[in-house]
Amino acid sequence: MSTAPVKSLIDEQIEELPAHMAIPDDRVLLIFKGLTMADAMRQAELASIENPAAWSGRACMCGLWTLMYEVRT
Repeated sequence: MSTAPVKSLIDEQIEELPAHMAIPDDRVLLIFKGLTMADAMRQAELASIENPAAWSGRACMCGLWTLMYEVRT
């Protein structure tokens, strides 16, 4: 993977995060979306998330549910 010649706004914001808010190196974030929270959980279940009810974060923006899972690699 190559490095972009110019830092994006997201890259700059990530660098400014305090250490306690950073995602550990041995984990990744998986994001699932659906029209309802149940739809998003169903997507997580289809992706083999062991416990779809154990999400790390959730949001409903403009009628679209987003569930976040922090998964160990």
